[in-house]
Amino acid sequence: MMRIENKKANQTLVTTKEWTAFLSYGVPQVVVFHANSALANTVIHNNVKYSTTTSKHKNAYMRSICPDSYTFIPATPAEIEEVTGLETPRTK
Repeated sequence: MMRIENKKANQTLVTTKEWTAFLSYGVPQVVVFHANSALANTVIHNNVKYSTTTSKHKNAYMRSICPDSYTFIPATPAEIEEVTGLETPRTK
């Protein structure tokens, strides 16, 4: 089951039993894996530069995560899609 929650304007949280993903403007930016997942206590974050606003959203969300409790790993949009199934909108 997947729960979708609008956090703030243009910011969305998608939660499953294994992870919570933070999206900015519909683009997955940060994925926090829950203790019951194969990647427990791991955070992957999008390593592609988007707009200044998206970067601010992403950085603010990452600051809300306790760095002592998680391992942070940069990931490409393709890697995020592979582990979560969340697609990154493609630009033309």
